[in-house]
Amino acid sequence: MADLDALGELKNQQRPTRRFEKTYGKKKPAMAQSRAMHFDLFGGGDENKIVDEMEKLTIKNDRKERVESVPPVQECPVPAKVHPTEHNPRLRGRRKATTSKRMATLTQDKMQALKPLLSLVNQEVQDFQEFGRSMGKKYICTKLGEGAFADVFKLKPKDIDEAMQVYERGGLVIKVIPFTVDKIDDDDIGDLESVTREVRILQTLDPLHGFARCRGVHVVSGKYPDVLLDAFQMFKTTHPLTAINPDPTKTAPADQLYVIIEMDDAGTPVWKIGRPSAFQAFDIFWKTAMVLANAEEKVEFEHRDLHNGNVCYKPLKRNGPGDVIQAVVEDMLEEPEVTLGLSNLQVTVIDYTLARAKVGNDSEGDLVVFDPIQYWEENDAEGESESDKKQYDTYRKVRDWARGEEAKAKAAAELDGAEYEERDKYSRFLPKSNVMWLGYLVADLLMKSAGGRGASLPGSSRAAKRLQLYMWRTLEEVDVYVNGSSPTLMPESAGDLLATAMEMKWLTLADMAVFREELEE
Repeated sequence: MADLDALGELKNQQRPTRRFEKTYGKKKPAMAQSRAMHFDLFGGGDENKIVDEMEKLTIKNDRKERVESVPPVQECPVPAKVHPTEHNPRLRGRRKATTSKRMATLTQDKMQALKPLLSLVNQEVQDFQEFGRSMGKKYICTKLGEGAFADVFKLKPKDIDEAMQVYERGGLVIKVIPFTVDKIDDDDIGDLESVTREVRILQTLDPLHGFARCRGVHVVSGKYPDVLLDAFQMFKTTHPLTAINPDPTKTAPADQLYVIIEMDDAGTPVWKIGRPSAFQAFDIFWKTAMVLANAEEKVEFEHRDLHNGNVCYKPLKRNGPGDVIQAVVEDMLEEPEVTLGLSNLQVTVIDYTLARAKVGNDSEGDLVVFDPIQYWEENDAEGESESDKKQYDTYRKVRDWARGEEAKAKAAAELDGAEYEERDKYSRFLPKSNVMWLGYLVADLLMKSAGGRGASLPGSSRAAKRLQLYMWRTLEEVDVYVNGSSPTLMPESAGDLLATAMEMKWLTLADMAVFREELEE
């Protein structure tokens, strides 16, 4: 596997002169776990216990004062007590006089099993109802979509100052993942091992460019709070075709466990882009490849599920353009030295449910986490759309490559007369899987492309038309090179693909230098 020499050699080179200057967003470096703990927005642990005790004391004193100040009245029959929110929807979301009892149902065995996960987030299990009430006071909540086992919500702060801070970061979203402590055969819910793995990889990737920024992780238990339930039901009404997750009020037990991950808004998934321009498609593909190559080098990362819903894009600057500036294509007299980045888009890779990476701190050594991906072991699903068919074929292509590498390792051990050490085939570092998914991505982008005159933006000069045609042809050549080759002849990694791109002049040194600037910022 290439070790990104092409990127590394450019660290000390002078930034090339560029015809069209851009400003890239900056991110201060920080360790993932400390960042996640520092930016917790909803609090938790002992602090919440103190607040609850103070509120109980206040309620007790208020009641005492009211009793002492009100004269006695004639006794009358009192109806049986009914929870105020059961029959009065106007009270939904208000603080209830009694605290939730959900936590009592978590047995000692469950709490013991949760310790490794809780140690990652440095918190105790919180009550979901209380968590929701705290969130509802501060945020307006809208459901954005659904992922594997999870629901994703966007939060808009009610406080103006905080809203501006969140806006500058690009927005705030939470991913709510239900899970069980024990492994069960249910495709609608994750297990403790899978969510712990995802949290570990999220924290490991957080400092790296092009991955989701983690702002906090929480473990909660209890009934779905009203603020999220309202958003859940509204999404089901407005998106009946894509809202497939089951209603949590009907399927989840009263002591259901959830992991809640707070992240900066990564933007819009690629599947929503419609017909991308040549500038957008070129940037989305090559920036994704560069993000993967950097993560391969740093933490031996494989995504293994890089479909068009897990690559997101948004403008580099708040309220900035989401494509090349019109004046650029109108006034272009010659092709610029730097072609990467003209779309003004930044790319973020999200959702690490099936990912593999080397994680952990110095005390843990080289700890590798991975998903065994049992679902695709014998799955022959085809999908309805061309995009779905390509996606499902990629899962199986990765599976077959992992099987082949496992067989080769066994054969080599037998040839050497050594005892073979059994291991899960997906535990191996097989970065060719990233290339297979990049093959899916380039094919998906080309399926969305417009032909004929639509291949160029309106108003483009002759030089701009030539550049856009070159970009489309480059992606077509990549498609043939990756998807037209047998797995054996594919590049070994995303880093190797970039090295080939330099040799084939699909990318230039100047393009690589621009991305290196983003990494260092």
